[in-house]
Amino acid sequence: MTVVIGVDGGTTKTIALAADEQGRILGCARGPGSNWTGEEVEVPMAVVAQTTRQALAQAGLGGEAALGVFCLAGADWPEDHTRREVVLGRAGLAQQVIVKNDSFGGLRAGLTRPYGMVIAAGTGCNAAVIAPDGREWVFGYYETYGGAVTIAQEAFAAVLRAEDGRDPATRLTDKALAHLRFPTVEAMLRAHVLHRIDRRQFIALCPLVFEAALEGDAAAEAILIRQGKGLAEYATAMIRRFGLRDLEFEVVLAGSVFKGVGPLLIDTITQEVHRAAPRAVITRPRFEPVVGSLLLAYDRLGLAVDPALEARLQATLPEAAFFDTSGR
Repeated sequence: MTVVIGVDGGTTKTIALAADEQGRILGCARGPGSNWTGEEVEVPMAVVAQTTRQALAQAGLGGEAALGVFCLAGADWPEDHTRREVVLGRAGLAQQVIVKNDSFGGLRAGLTRPYGMVIAAGTGCNAAVIAPDGREWVFGYYETYGGAVTIAQEAFAAVLRAEDGRDPATRLTDKALAHLRFPTVEAMLRAHVLHRIDRRQFIALCPLVFEAALEGDAAAEAILIRQGKGLAEYATAMIRRFGLRDLEFEVVLAGSVFKGVGPLLIDTITQEVHRAAPRAVITRPRFEPVVGSLLLAYDRLGLAVDPALEARLQATLPEAAFFDTSGR
């Protein structure tokens, strides 16, 4: 039996799956975040290795995987990949270890053809492209805006602006106070200034913005429109950079931000992208990004990824709650 490992390592969580060559998930595990910037990668890679070992143990395996594809946040510069591959290679998880930026897991989970691009928006954001000629490019550290953190920050600012009179009242005020359990905006602000609000709970303001926008709140709508335009800029830049304007290709919207209720964010991105590439197809991934890592492993081994294999993956995946990052 050939066993492959797929790992998705991000800011909030690290997920590992072990599967056989037929697409059956044999083991899964979830650990804390493993995003890391800097040269000393042993600490975050220890998280990745431990999570992977748990998935292998659940599958009744040791380090017997033929190949592990690790799509990891923080793997941006070429040396980031090398450092992580060295550490993970020493961990004895697989006979061959491949490290890619985490955005490629989301991209592979959505593509139905060999080329296309992804906008990955989770806690933070990134974007990547595989050009028709096979070139790959990732925004990485060039990314400056987008994701749940910026949405939460803008929601918090909208509540402050409504409270001090710079802007009209917003539904976000009651939603934020209820979520963070403060009696008043001032009490919430005091706690924020003193760094007494849990970061995960703060970021979980993000889905409240989608709820408020769907209810017609102007401040929430403005946040999502601004977010959509900001995220679309990554795609339009890659369209120009790789000359894709006149081609038909997929733009995959991957990550927890795109699970927010209502159409406004995706509609905004779609409109902006179609101005730059009218034939682009905006799509959502068929699977979670970690499954994209598995698919990349199958690709590397030359195993056919057909509808039957995808159906077995879908049938043996953990429940949706296993992947949830809402923090609510």
